[in-house]
Amino acid sequence: MSGLQLFYSKRRELYRLALGSCLVAIIVLSLVPGEVRPQTGAPGEFEHFIAYMGTGLFVAARYRSLRPRLALWAATAALSFVLEFMQKFVPGREPDIFDALASLSGLTLGVLLGGLIISTIHRWRRDFVDETVVEPAE
Repeated sequence: MSGLQLFYSKRRELYRLALGSCLVAIIVLSLVPGEVRPQTGAPGEFEHFIAYMGTGLFVAARYRSLRPRLALWAATAALSFVLEFMQKFVPGREPDIFDALASLSGLTLGVLLGGLIISTIHRWRRDFVDETVVEPAE
């Protein structure tokens, strides 16, 4: 395995770890009682949007092809609605459809924006960086 291949394989593992960490943080923060949950002072919808947008960016970074990206988007979107419903059973928390919609919006924007960024970087690398590589003299 070349150095570049090793770098790319480690980077993908880092994205997988970051994605898993985002999902764990979302689950934990969604299900802790209201008095234990950290407060940022921002509106709840904004917190949901930002948390899920970051997760969506890691979904796009981790999965380059469309099918796994869409599958994970759908699973995470479903998770956001399930977690919001489960807050009905957590002391000091109440489910809010607008929080769930903010989560879905952030996730969708994160996946789309992440896909755009990743494809732009790959296109830039292909068009500019690969052309500047100098072949060694024989």
